[in-house]
Amino acid sequence: MSSAPTLKSIAQRVGTTANTVSLALRDSPLVAQATKARIQAAAREMGYVQNAIAGSLRSGRTNTIAVVMGDIANPLFAAKTKALERVLREEGYQIIIFNSDEDPGREAEAVRTAISRKVDGVVLCPCAEPEESLRLLKRHGVPCVLCGRMDRSGDEDTVLWNDWRGGYLAASHLLSCGCRRIAWLGVTQRISSARDRKNGYLDALREAGVEPDPALVAEASPTGGDVGRVLAPLLERGADAICAFSDLIAWEAACYLEDSGLRVPADIQLTGFDNVAAHMRIPYRLTSIGADLEREARESMRLLLLRMREPGRPVTISKIETELVVRSSTLPRGEKG
Repeated sequence: MSSAPTLKSIAQRVGTTANTVSLALRDSPLVAQATKARIQAAAREMGYVQNAIAGSLRSGRTNTIAVVMGDIANPLFAAKTKALERVLREEGYQIIIFNSDEDPGREAEAVRTAISRKVDGVVLCPCAEPEESLRLLKRHGVPCVLCGRMDRSGDEDTVLWNDWRGGYLAASHLLSCGCRRIAWLGVTQRISSARDRKNGYLDALREAGVEPDPALVAEASPTGGDVGRVLAPLLERGADAICAFSDLIAWEAACYLEDSGLRVPADIQLTGFDNVAAHMRIPYRLTSIGADLEREARESMRLLLLRMREPGRPVTISKIETELVVRSSTLPRGEKG
């Protein structure tokens, strides 16, 4: 079995010193360009893989960022992670992906692991109770930016969607379609985006002169799986439309409605939130609220790099604008789907 190539074996191949090889593989200007090209070509041919741990011990950096998402089974989080990975790679960073499953204990475990790997920073989409995770990051001095949600203290750099406006746009659209018994199918109000989206929905109803009915408000799990149970009472109370917290929850609601013999949008109208269909092929034509994920990723990276360079700088809260994307899950009353 052949041994793995080393700096010494590459040096022997090209007839130079191991120190020169090390400099060439770091693209140092101290090595002549022709020599550098020859060494780099030999390293590729021999299958050399740099020892990242040794490099990080020398530089004090690992060039890795931990990305902790709430539910990587949710296509939105997959799209966000892809956008972040692309932006981070451009900046010379690799990412380590963690899934918290919207559980505070698992989130804290992911953060501990990230800290143990000496990551340079963390992008965190916080769960409903992120206090332990944030304490760990502060205690160990690891720079962090929150993405998609903020914590109640507001003490962390955060990049958010304009969730209030998204909830307002979704409810206003359903009102314009002639719906009046519009249900809110949300998630725990401990999540900031859930609070803001619901408040936008409520404000749109009040502005239209429709008094919100508390009986038409329900909460499902952020990861789904229980939508049918919480949706059934809303249908019994005469809901003619549903504003869902996310596309994931809206899709599950659509399946339940179909199984119950209700047609979307002929019998009941439905909006989601996240506009996942813009990032992957989804056969279901769901009216949704979207935002620019590329801009969100770049703003998250900008704030994280600033925090890494200037640990004592003031906290920044940045918002990404939302927009309504109308598809065939909603139609003006009287039109056929």
